[in-house]
Order: sequence, then C-alpha cells, then structure tokens
Amino acid sequence: MGVAIAYSEDRRYDDASVADTVNFDAETVSYGAESVNFDAETVEFDAPVFDPPLHHDFEEEEEEEENGDQPAPCADTLQDLLRTVRKLVSSSSSTRFALLGDSPWLALTMDAQSSSMEEQEKVPMEYSGEQLVLDLVGGEEDRCKSVPYLLSIDNADDSVEIICRSLDGVVFGRLAIFDAPSDGGDDDEEDEEDAEETNPNLESYTKSYSLGDRFFLADAIRDVLMCHRPMVSDAGADRNNAKEVAEQVWSISHLFLGADSGDDSSSKGIEFGIIETLISLIVQCTPQGSGMPSSSPLNEHVYLSRVLLELTKLKPSLIPQAIVLAVSGMFEDFMPSLTTTARDNLGHWLSFHLTNTDYQWPKSYWEHWAPYAAIDQRNSRGDFVAVALWSMATLSPEGPETVARECLPAGTSLVQSVFLNHKRSNVGVSSTETDLINRIWDTSEDPDSIRQHIISDELLESYGSTIRSIDDNIDNSMSQPKVWWRTRLATRALFHPVSRENTRMISLAEKAWKKKASADGDNDMEDEHPAEDGRDETEDILADLSDAIARFKPVLLAAVARDADAYDSEATGKVDDDKLLMAGEVSILSEIGSLVSAWDSTAIFSLIECLMKNQIVSSLAVATWALCDNADESTNVSPQWWKVVSLAVNKAITDALSKVESSSTDLGGGIGMIIDDGGANDGVDSTEADVNRLDEALKAAVPILKYSLERACHLLSTTNSPKKIPIAAADLVEGMKRLSRAALFQLSSLALSPSPTLTLSNLQRGLMSIDADGEKLASACQAVECDGEQEKKLLQHVAFSVEKLF
Repeated sequence: MGVAIAYSEDRRYDDASVADTVNFDAETVSYGAESVNFDAETVEFDAPVFDPPLHHDFEEEEEEEENGDQPAPCADTLQDLLRTVRKLVSSSSSTRFALLGDSPWLALTMDAQSSSMEEQEKVPMEYSGEQLVLDLVGGEEDRCKSVPYLLSIDNADDSVEIICRSLDGVVFGRLAIFDAPSDGGDDDEEDEEDAEETNPNLESYTKSYSLGDRFFLADAIRDVLMCHRPMVSDAGADRNNAKEVAEQVWSISHLFLGADSGDDSSSKGIEFGIIETLISLIVQCTPQGSGMPSSSPLNEHVYLSRVLLELTKLKPSLIPQAIVLAVSGMFEDFMPSLTTTARDNLGHWLSFHLTNTDYQWPKSYWEHWAPYAAIDQRNSRGDFVAVALWSMATLSPEGPETVARECLPAGTSLVQSVFLNHKRSNVGVSSTETDLINRIWDTSEDPDSIRQHIISDELLESYGSTIRSIDDNIDNSMSQPKVWWRTRLATRALFHPVSRENTRMISLAEKAWKKKASADGDNDMEDEHPAEDGRDETEDILADLSDAIARFKPVLLAAVARDADAYDSEATGKVDDDKLLMAGEVSILSEIGSLVSAWDSTAIFSLIECLMKNQIVSSLAVATWALCDNADESTNVSPQWWKVVSLAVNKAITDALSKVESSSTDLGGGIGMIIDDGGANDGVDSTEADVNRLDEALKAAVPILKYSLERACHLLSTTNSPKKIPIAAADLVEGMKRLSRAALFQLSSLALSPSPTLTLSNLQRGLMSIDADGEKLASACQAVECDGEQEKKLLQHVAFSVEKLF
C-alpha cells in the first residue's frame, strides 16, 4: 500500500485519510524571530514513498541484511569527476549543463591586419603564439619553478611538505538517494509501470538528469555555498545570509538546458537534486560536540540546516515534498550503512527543521518508525528516531512535553519508548537522602558540617540497612556500587536539581501524551502544568550546580576518601591506591549519568567539565567511565563516548600547559612575577621552551589516548558476531577514529599553533619518543587476542586508521 501526498495551500500535515492521502502543509514557518506566511499553489500528486510492512519482523529484516543486502549506491566527488570526464570525452552532449557550451571568448574580436586606410574589419581573436607548458616533474632545465616555490616559500631549504590528514572539506561523498542516474538503456516493462505511479518531478529528475548533470549540479551548489557564505566584513557589516544563499542555490536551476528542443521545463525535478546534495553534505558535517571546528563552510551543520530551511520557505510547493521523499529513502535504504556520526547528523538536522516548521511531518511516517525505537535491541533506524526526538526535546524549553504535544501523533508508542522508559522512580529515596538534600539545597548548611556528617559513624548506623558489607562483595571488586555508598549518596543529594527537573519534564510529557490520546483530542495544555511543583521560572539549574559543585567539593572528596578507606581496611590483598581512588571518581560519574536525562547531552557535558575544573574527577577517570571499564560488553558504551573522552583530553592538555606557564613565572612559594632582565635573554632561542610545552601536553594526553585505544580494542574483541557487525562495535570503531582526529587537532591548536618554531614534525617526534606513534599504537591493536574473523577485521581496521593518523 503506497502513501499518497497531497500538497495543499496551507501545507499542514494532517492525518491520512481513508484513501491513504497525507496532506503536507505549513501555514507559518518560523525561524528565530521571523515568520513567513506561505501562499503556495495547490499541487496534488501521488507519491508512493514506501510500502509500510503489515508487521515488523525485525529478525527477518536483520537476516535479509546479513544475507548480502547491498546498500544504496554511493560515490565521492573524485569518482564522479572521473566518470563525468570520460563521458564528456566520448560525447560532448552527455550533459545538459549550459556553462560547458558557454564560450564567451569566441565573441572576442580584433582588427584585421590591412594596409588600406579604410575602416578595418573585425575578425575573431585567436592565439597564435607558442604553447606554454608547465612541467612540474621534468628535469632541472624544463621543470617549472613557480609552483614548487610558492608551496615552499616558508621553507629555507626549498623543500615541499604537504600533509593532508583528513579529506574533510576536500572530497565529499554523494548519496544517490532518489535512484542511480539513467544509463540510457531501454527500460523494461516493470520500470515503466513503476514510473507511472511515481512523482512526475521525481521521475523527471531520475530519467532526465544524467550522471554528468548531477555532478555539475552538486558542484555548482557547493560553489554557491562556499562563495556566498554569511560573513562579517572588516567594517562590521553583515554580508549574505541564509535566505540569500538559498536564492543563489535555486538560481542554479537556470543553468540546465531542456532535454528536448523547445522544452520549457528544463529544470523540472531539480529540487530533488538540490535536496540530495544538501543532505549528502549534512550527513558528512563535523559532528556537534566534537571539539573541532568545521574544515570548511560545507561541513557546518547549522549553516546547511539554515539554508535548507530557507529553501523550504522559498519554494514551499517543491522543496518540502522532496525533503519527505529524501528522508524516507534515507531511512529505508541508507540508515543501516551510515556511521554513527552521519546518522546523528541526519537526526539533528531533522529535529532542527521540524522545530522551525511547527513540527509538521506525516503521521504515517511516525507510525512506521515507532516499532524500530520500541524494541530492546539497538538498531540504526531506532537510534536515528531517538536522536531526532531527543534533539527536539533539547531545542524546546519545555523538553519532551512539547514533542509529545505538538510533534508526535496521538497514542504513539514513541513517547513511551524514547522518553518515559528513562523515567527515574523516587520511591526508593530514603529518609537519609531526603535529609541530606534538604541540608544542601534548602537550609544552605555549612559544607564543613555536611562533610563531618557524611563521614561519621552515625550515618553508617542510620543508613546501614540499605548497604552491604565489603565481605559480601564476592568478586572483591572496587567498582561495585555498594563500595561507594557514601559517594553515591552525596552525589545524588548534590545533583538533586537535575533529577528533580528530569522527573518533572517526563511527568509533563506523560500527561501531554495521555491527554492527546484521550477521546476528546483536546491539546490545550496551558492549564495542565502543576502549580505545586515549586519550580522557579528564572531558575538556572546548570549555573546553580556549578556554584554548588565548587562549594561542596570537600563533601564529595571526603565521601570518596572515607569509602576508599573502608574498602582498603576490609579487602583482602594489596590494594592499588590510585586505582581505588579512580574507582571512586568513576562512581561519581556513573551516578550523574543515571540522573541526567538521556536527551540532555548539554547538561552531562557541562557537569563533567565542571567536575574536572574543580579537580573532583580526573581526565583519565572520565575516559574510564565513558568506556565502561567495569563492563565486559560493548553494548553499555554510549555512542557519544568519544566526545566525552575528547573533552577529557582537551582538559588534560589545557591543565598541563597552564602548569608550564605558571612554573615559568613562579619564584617559589606560589609567588608569580614578571621579571625584567634588561634584555639579557633577548638572544636566547625559545625553541626549548616550546618543546617543553609540547612534551608536557603529550604526557597529559597520550595516557588517555592509549587507555581509550586499548579499552576499545578489548571491547571489539568480545563482540562475538560471526555475520553482521554489531552497532555497538561500529560505534567503537567510528569513535576511535573521531577521537584520534580530535586529539591531534587539540595538540596542534593548543601546543603547536602558539609556537612559531614547532611544526607537525615536532609533534611526530614527540609521539615517537613516548611510544605513541602510529606504528606503536597499531601494534597495540594487533596484540589484542580474539577468536572470530569479524573481530580480527575490526581490530585491523582500527590499527590501520590510527597508524595513518599518527
């Protein structure tokens, strides 16, 4: 059963009618403070997007994927360029792109040479001189010196050093979302029957736009996005904006000739090529929260999302339908083969787009996607849906309540599976914890008094019934939650505002969901907010917690020390003090992770950064927590683990460089002074000081990198999947590559860039000096033992990646 989409004038998505027709529409699309009213013409057509299965047999779908179900075709700009050039060489008429036939130089004329005094005749200008050859690889006499000189102008020995560690922003992938271009052959009867049922604009795009047309279209779009990107001039004036860029992108439609002579619809279906290109760029964007800047405007997620939003406003009768078909095609054909980063980029874009178009999306799509998010086993399509909804909740001040009330259809199971399953019950909160929360947040008791209380024997007596003795710890593990009961109790009390806000928002979302599913269908929720929740509208939870963490730092540290001392006194055998204290720090992070909402990544990153800033947890402890050091399987590791570790690496490097800077001006006793030596050291080379800075940065970052690599490889070796690569294993492989790039960028920007004398060669030598170069890291990966062939291939892939990067 196909789904027909009718685009009416006010463009609101309504529920599917009996004829399975979905009305796509939007009276107002708001972006920022602006509102744009649509007066689109009515365009009605049948568009079979996908055939929703009558039942969702996920085991059968996984079996089909395992049995060689090939992903949709994809390529990159270099491959497309090669194919296009070959086509043009064999046939100059293989593309309808007009600029190739535009030869303005043919109109240049000159006076014909004549000895008469009469008016000279104009003739076409031609070059009759000797051809100029630029030989870059020939002998010394013939070789062109200009290009090598320009490339090595900063090098004294005229040597050329070109290092490209990443192709981001240089080479771009292309996703054939709507179908591979026609090869010009005869279509069989089945293809003709399918074409009769499809969108006429989509049919025009897939049949009349050849590979060359698509290549030139995508290349022109990238050029427009680059050349017209918004910027601020030196005088402070704004140049260009997303709306102007969208207009320039759409103007490319005038650069294509008609498929037939006299054809007035030369650009028919071009909106599908534009959407295909933009979504291909969006999934390749630099991930949010990576700590790395975008390599080019073409990798900026927000920029591309805004341009696509403005295109929707510019062409409301064409772009929205192309977006719907593109997302459907991505979901059905591409999602299992996308990396974690690409899948998240697509989910974040969809949430941004729907938030700024009043959450208008076909009901039938949410219903089709819901079962993927409901199953317990992780899958790529379910993760995409969850990321999109979590991101929408983050963008709304009311969180998941707005998503449940405004976005999702009534009675959908997505609210339960994505939001309500993360609800934390307060039934088990003890009177001791309640009293501690009151002393921290209500009465503002002195931190030293609370510290004495948390380490006292009285607390052990009053709270003893809820814990067990260390002797009950069968495996004698210092990672067991019961070992750190004081630490966890203090953490829950200190971070109570996070738990309270999480409970409040989920409760409101549940009420909105149930009310929308009720028989009356009344969505007016203004009076549903409970007045007795005690929430201050001006409350800034993260700011309050930042102040509280600094104030009650002695309480957390005392709790960790008391629990560690209790374990050390009762445990058998020698205990490593460093590992014991790190286990206590990990217990703090684990408790915070259970309190913060799954969709609120901003809160968890901010709290972790604040804990590291106040030296409550170390950077290595953050990496240990992110990679679940106390778990034997990779399924418990978050897909965003590498972003957390990248944050820890950045903090470790920053602290190390700060210590170097402070020691250079410290006279002893903590007195820092700027010494005027009268120019005595003016001739001293500063290279030694720069090298010392780099060495300290490497000493701080490399242990975290090595641990992350070894831990990730260990988890990969335990995946035990003979056929299909588990999604958790794909997260580890992708995360390790992203973490490596982020760490190299942080070392380069923080330790190398401030120095005028150090280069990447110094960084390479520094890595080799501490056995952290690519060859040594690759050997560490290959040294991990595993039995399965799939696991060996994954480890080899990680080893190859880190060897090339480092």
